[in-house]
Amino acid sequence: MGTGVLVGFWSVLGMAVGSFLNVLADRLPQGKSIISPPSLCSACGRRLTPAELIPVLSYLVLRGRCCTCGTPIGARTLGVELGTGLLFALAAWRIAPSDPVSWATLLLKSTYLAVLVTVTVTDLEHGVIPNRVTYPAIGLGLAGSILAGWPDLLRHLGGGLLGGGVIALIITLVPEGMGWGDAKLAAFVGMATGLPGTLFALFVAFVSGGLVAGVLMATGRRKRGETISLGPFLALGGGAALLYGNELLAAFYWLAGARI
Repeated sequence: MGTGVLVGFWSVLGMAVGSFLNVLADRLPQGKSIISPPSLCSACGRRLTPAELIPVLSYLVLRGRCCTCGTPIGARTLGVELGTGLLFALAAWRIAPSDPVSWATLLLKSTYLAVLVTVTVTDLEHGVIPNRVTYPAIGLGLAGSILAGWPDLLRHLGGGLLGGGVIALIITLVPEGMGWGDAKLAAFVGMATGLPGTLFALFVAFVSGGLVAGVLMATGRRKRGETISLGPFLALGGGAALLYGNELLAAFYWLAGARI
């Protein structure tokens, strides 16, 4: 399979997965089933037809509104579908040059990215990182660590311990600063990225989170002492490490060496 064909196919798959992630993000924080009832309009309660469930295309054709009651569907629906499709395309682009293509690696990394998209949405919208996402994700990360074999197993397990341990230590010292959902997510990110990728993921999370918090305080949208959700920034660092970890770490070490 050519690189372009693989990337195109995987991006379409990613958009379909993104459609399902929207369901997860809507229902998991409320403790609802992700299987039933089938997809409905949140305003008029009408069951959506298969033609209305085509990722991205349905949103564009319907102009982001329910065709029955005209209620806006919400831009997040389109954003998650497109964003997941892009992330899947990047994952395929990174792995496609390998011959033969490592389907297991591609599937595993894509699933990791889907987890990160889900927790980003739930944490931004509800301030929650659901256990129904993080516990299976940690189990998947553990399975992936074992499949990586020796000595990579140690790197991934060490990354999980470091990621979860750092956040757990912060929670212990400053209980109101973060939640245990952040610690579980950091443990998953650590297992997914392994060492030294975990260090980069944490670095990105804290720096980007600090910058955003500073901007929000400077613009008056947050007061001093108010916290912001860490989950999206952990997801950002984890996603960057998963897709471009080697290159970003090399650039980081080069910059660090140039300053010494």
